[in-house]
Amino acid sequence: MSTPSPIPDSPEPENLSAGVIRQTVELLALLCVGVLLFRAFAAEAYVVPTGSMAPTLLGRHLELTCPSCAFRFDVGVDGDDEAVLPRPVCPNCGHRDFERNPGAVRGGDRVLVQKFLYEFRAPRRWEVSVFQYPGDPSQAYVKRVVGLPGESVQIVGGDVWINGRPARKSLQDVRATRILVHDGRYAPADATRYPRWEFRRGPALQLEPSGWSRREVGFHHEFVDYSGVESDDWLIYRHWDPVLERYGPIRDHYGYNGGDLGSDNIVKDVGLEASVRIGPEIECLSIMLRSAGDRFIIRIPVGADDPVRLTRNGVSRRLDFRDNPLAAPPVGETEHRIEASVFDRRLLIAIDGELLFEPFDYDDPAEARSNDESPVALGARGGGMDVPELKIFRDIHYTSSLGAIHRHPNGISEPYELKRDEYFVLGDNSPVSNDSRFWTGGPVVPLALFVGKPFLVHLPGRVVPLEVFGRPLYWIPDPRRIRYIH
Repeated sequence: MSTPSPIPDSPEPENLSAGVIRQTVELLALLCVGVLLFRAFAAEAYVVPTGSMAPTLLGRHLELTCPSCAFRFDVGVDGDDEAVLPRPVCPNCGHRDFERNPGAVRGGDRVLVQKFLYEFRAPRRWEVSVFQYPGDPSQAYVKRVVGLPGESVQIVGGDVWINGRPARKSLQDVRATRILVHDGRYAPADATRYPRWEFRRGPALQLEPSGWSRREVGFHHEFVDYSGVESDDWLIYRHWDPVLERYGPIRDHYGYNGGDLGSDNIVKDVGLEASVRIGPEIECLSIMLRSAGDRFIIRIPVGADDPVRLTRNGVSRRLDFRDNPLAAPPVGETEHRIEASVFDRRLLIAIDGELLFEPFDYDDPAEARSNDESPVALGARGGGMDVPELKIFRDIHYTSSLGAIHRHPNGISEPYELKRDEYFVLGDNSPVSNDSRFWTGGPVVPLALFVGKPFLVHLPGRVVPLEVFGRPLYWIPDPRRIRYIH
């Protein structure tokens, strides 16, 4: 009969506690070393000081909630004197009275910058980059790269032109640079008096009943007896100018800059993004986009393998179409994300993140001074469709002046020729961005001055007067605004 093995003694509580403390200290030490190595060799943190890259990156700002439409937006507070603040104007509905809604102060975005990336590849067009300012290399700037070495760069009609042609954007670039104009989920209190959306079917003088209606969130379309008349039933956006307080074309207004800085430039490059739930009765989904004198209509068959049709100013155009995700008959309600834009003389349509056809580029824009107040519409034939989200966007319009200060800008009246290892950079918040257009010492950033690419807003914060252990604390992190930078 074997003798049982002795049961090992349980560790003393003091020894167990000491082991846990030791493991914790070692873990913290390793974490600190890892952070230091990561910062030294992979990434470095920067604080965005100004709003020259808004809305992509924000400087010190106020976060406001509009009392009319409940839309949240930001207003820049770049200076330290809070007694002189920009006059807030809601970019979504134009509401101006914010005296009872002072908003919450937030610090500039804290970003992580991927260092040494440009040791392996060159900066790319439309990429956000951090570099040392050529006029004072001790200062770090963040802008978007638009001109590459050896190219001729010029701002024409608010767009970037390279080597005499528009610098067109991919779908990913459009997403990175587009600026929100109106969000259909936020209905303003004066929407009955000044509707932002119109329901229309048939010619203006022979209107047919529309199946569109507004819901608590978004819009709904249902079947209406059209008596055999074939025409699109349109949900039409009507733009309310938040500065001029009237219907009109979309202009280069930035809610971040407040209402005191004028928005004098009409923007012809527009787009939409919609979330749609399609029922089995829908026959066709249509999109209308206007860019100055051009009017594009795209009709996408639903539940049938019919060809997608594109007309430009009433004339059918042939395109290299890809698979239509809506061709399969819907089973119940199927949800899709629709993206459409006409930026830089390029028409893009995507469904669920995939292009419906190869980009349609054109170099012969129809002559017109501007868009009218209704540059975007979503249409349907049949019935049974919900649109819970519908957003209207515009492109960045690059200006020829810096705020109210008029200078002799670079690359405006004539092209600027970039040499080897020279780059031309611009800020997204064009009216207030001191960038390659206005640098007196020269408009270029040499490759040697690039620091890296910011890829994450990692610690957005809110300024709150707190006391911790008897000491004042004026900043706490806000995880809601952590986001990747594109």
